[in-house]
Amino acid sequence: MKNTLWIRNGLFLLFVISAGLLGYKAYLGYEKVTASKKAEHFYKSQQYVNAEPYYKKAMNNRSILYKENEIQSNYTMLSSSNKEVSALLEEAEASYRNENYSKLINTYKGYLDLKEKKRDDPIFLGYDQHFNVQEEFDTLLSNAKENLYKQMDANINNEMFENEHFIAILGEMPTKVYGSADKKAEELTSHFINYDKRKYSLLENILSYNQLKKTINRQVSSYYKIGIEAFWLKETLKKIEKAHELKMAALEEERKRKEEELKKAMEEEKAKDPAFQEEIMTIVNEYVIGWMAAYNQLDPSYFVHISPELLNFFDERFEEIKSKQTIFTGELLYTEFDLDSFKYSMDDEESVELHVVLTMNSATYKEGENYEMKETANPWHYKLIHTSDGWKLSERKEIVNFNSANTQIYEFGYY
Repeated sequence: MKNTLWIRNGLFLLFVISAGLLGYKAYLGYEKVTASKKAEHFYKSQQYVNAEPYYKKAMNNRSILYKENEIQSNYTMLSSSNKEVSALLEEAEASYRNENYSKLINTYKGYLDLKEKKRDDPIFLGYDQHFNVQEEFDTLLSNAKENLYKQMDANINNEMFENEHFIAILGEMPTKVYGSADKKAEELTSHFINYDKRKYSLLENILSYNQLKKTINRQVSSYYKIGIEAFWLKETLKKIEKAHELKMAALEEERKRKEEELKKAMEEEKAKDPAFQEEIMTIVNEYVIGWMAAYNQLDPSYFVHISPELLNFFDERFEEIKSKQTIFTGELLYTEFDLDSFKYSMDDEESVELHVVLTMNSATYKEGENYEMKETANPWHYKLIHTSDGWKLSERKEIVNFNSANTQIYEFGYY
């Protein structure tokens, strides 16, 4: 009797468990059907984001077999679009966090290409709208643009200009971020002008002219690559070139001035050099001795240390004297040189100028006339030039005033 009771109770327990399991399975089946119907409702009304979790719930419920292929197929399409859109946003956000703005821009371009490719795909467009992908990109790109502007300010504040990648990145930035192509060009131009004005006010005092010119040309090229005509930098370059020209002209003028001063100092030093003065006075004395002999004989072959032009002058002079049948007789007494009058020059040609007094006894008369020798003292200005054959007298003219404060006298015997 006791055993029968145990068996009866055991069978009743099994019945209860079985009934419970059947009831739970029925509940799960109901849940799957309900989830499937809700998913189907949202799917048909194009509420794809709402449909996806119900399809997933129905797919994971294996209590009964109910529209398995349809549920699996629709869930795959929905989850695929979900992952696609989510991956784009995750990549964009990661690029922004890492300050890899070029990658952010490329991700955005990839998004636009994908959106164009799937313009007829309602599922993708549904997820795109749900996650506000365009608005997210707009925010990230706008923030990236502002960060690049801040980098420009940081370059100025730190006076470091090695990293100017922001130029290319700002140029790559989608036009939508600025509002329009014209607004983009206007905004970038304004920021670049402000940046370069501050930058080159610093670099003008640091870089050499060639370095500065190279830096500006390189930057003009960078702007050109993004479609910006850097007129302000071209104007800056012209000003720098003009300033450089003026600076070089001033330096050249200063160099010439110092060179001229040095030359004058050397000329003055040589003009006062006793050995040089002695050399020149010897040459002049030899010339005047020959001059006296040439006049006495009316023969230009007696001349020494004389230029061809001056020799021609005397040749013509002697012919004139001969034609008038005039006789000149003279004897040189002494020469007196003004040592302070010596002026040596190395300009177009090496030359020396000086004052000398020629004192002589002389007379001019016609043949058969009586004559009387008279002593005369005539001051002269002489200029000698240095040639391959030595010093030659090239110019002579009588002067009125002669300074006798510092002189050297040479006396001559009759000859």
